[in-house]
Amino acid sequence: MILENPLKGTRAKRPVIIFLHGFGRKRTGELEAFQKAFENDYDILMPELFDPEDPKDSNGILWANRALHVVEKELLKQRKVILGGFSMGGVIASWIATLLPVEKLILTAPAFDLINLKNTGNILASLITHFTHLESPQEIANFNGLPANFFQTLIDVVVQFRPYASRISCPVLLIHGSQDGIVSPQSSRIAFAKMPSAQKQMFIIENGHHVLFEDEGVCPEVLALIRLYLEDQIVLRSETPMPESTEASSC
Repeated sequence: MILENPLKGTRAKRPVIIFLHGFGRKRTGELEAFQKAFENDYDILMPELFDPEDPKDSNGILWANRALHVVEKELLKQRKVILGGFSMGGVIASWIATLLPVEKLILTAPAFDLINLKNTGNILASLITHFTHLESPQEIANFNGLPANFFQTLIDVVVQFRPYASRISCPVLLIHGSQDGIVSPQSSRIAFAKMPSAQKQMFIIENGHHVLFEDEGVCPEVLALIRLYLEDQIVLRSETPMPESTEASSC
């Protein structure tokens, strides 16, 4: 007698979380803590949006469409899809959430605006200088060596897709670090206020930096907030969040 695999059918019924990485050489490597925290309860998909070794892979529309196609594929399987995005991936995820019926949206440090891009004569030069002179050696290594034209692609992606934040209608959780040196938390406050979703919540994490899943001081708190959100234990409302507000840390 051949026994049925007890997991057969069960796994297929699990919700899937599709999480989009940010801009940098590490790509999905920055999301390892998230994957480890939720892979026992959800199927986790983290598509690679670009090839950091291929200067010709610099089409921002193609980067976004790679993510879009992954979400479409899972929805065609009649699966419950939860979409997330970090930094640049958060901007792309916001766009996708306005096109496809995702269950929930998770945004961590979404790059709706980039620090030091305003009031500069050369936006591209300012961006490259900023990203390659960061305080953290890990952050510098993540951006050094990327094809120079990729920085222009990043700008194009942000400019093209950030307006879609004002069209998000699905439930959304937005988390941003108060000490983010790459994307201003104020840009998230502005974008959050424009989101028409009737179910939304935002948290500014005290002393949190840009890569929240690699920030040991706040990562446990961020993961705890996401879990509460996924389990419908966070009150979602349509009000604009109080500036610099935080929840009690779960660290």
